[in-house]
Amino acid sequence: MGTSSGASLVGILPLLAAGFIFNSIFYRTRFRLARADGQRLFFSCVIAGFSIGCIAFAIAASLRRHLPSEGRFRELMDWFHQAIPVPYSMTFLGAIMLAAFFGHAANGYLWWRKRLKAPADSRRVSVWTYWREMSEHVTALDELVRRAVSDDSLVMICLKSRKVYCGLISGIRGVHESAMVHIQLIPAFSITRDKDSLKFLPETRTEYRAFSLKRAFDRKASLDSEIRDIARLVRVLRAVRSMSEASPDEPTIAGVKNYGRQLIRERTDLVENLARYGALQSFDATEWLKVIPASEIESASLYKDGDFDRWFSTPSVQVS
Repeated sequence: MGTSSGASLVGILPLLAAGFIFNSIFYRTRFRLARADGQRLFFSCVIAGFSIGCIAFAIAASLRRHLPSEGRFRELMDWFHQAIPVPYSMTFLGAIMLAAFFGHAANGYLWWRKRLKAPADSRRVSVWTYWREMSEHVTALDELVRRAVSDDSLVMICLKSRKVYCGLISGIRGVHESAMVHIQLIPAFSITRDKDSLKFLPETRTEYRAFSLKRAFDRKASLDSEIRDIARLVRVLRAVRSMSEASPDEPTIAGVKNYGRQLIRERTDLVENLARYGALQSFDATEWLKVIPASEIESASLYKDGDFDRWFSTPSVQVS
């Protein structure tokens, strides 16, 4: 009797595992439970696991009525129960499989809702769900970082150590999964503030070529795409002109070709400038990243190219 009770208690563990698997896969529960304490996490797994377990037992009971008493599937079930001496072991395995299926199916439902409610939103479903469901947990820093990433804007980050970095945010780690948030920054420049007056010290300013390289390679990729489109358009216009009387005249085609030549000249100049850095063929942002813990950030603000002198070197305005 003791052995049977122990086996039954062991059989509860797969239900807890099923609840944990579902809560880990489904975006809504994963984000909310990432900020919950251990007790709430445990009971959430219990509720989800036993709910899925009830469905699994109902499905198993329904299948037993239609399964033949003999056959390979029946032999497989008997072998499985003998290999794992726990009552309803195969049903528990089915509950775990159902948990994974329900989790992905629920995420599919969120994907469908995103397509209906925000078809123009290019963010991943997980990110969209986080900002929609966790609005009460979104901080001002989270919102500023989100805006900087979506607008491809520069951000000035002031650290508690008085070090200041300005650059592009290339990634965020830990926003959805844990309280340890890290921001990945491609720096444009850095500078230090005086510890007493908090004024910027111009002699400590350091320029990073990573920012210029990223902008240059991004522009080169854009120029390559535009030049290919222009060449394709010229071929189409020539083909239409040869087949139809009401076709684009030569000045129209010449204007398109002149615009293409301007893009080619800009790309040539850009490639020559990149050659000064050692004839680089590509830019790997991961080699230049500054990883900054959010806990070390004292303040942050959006920043525009060339705004340093206007922001920090202009005399104060006298109001009469």
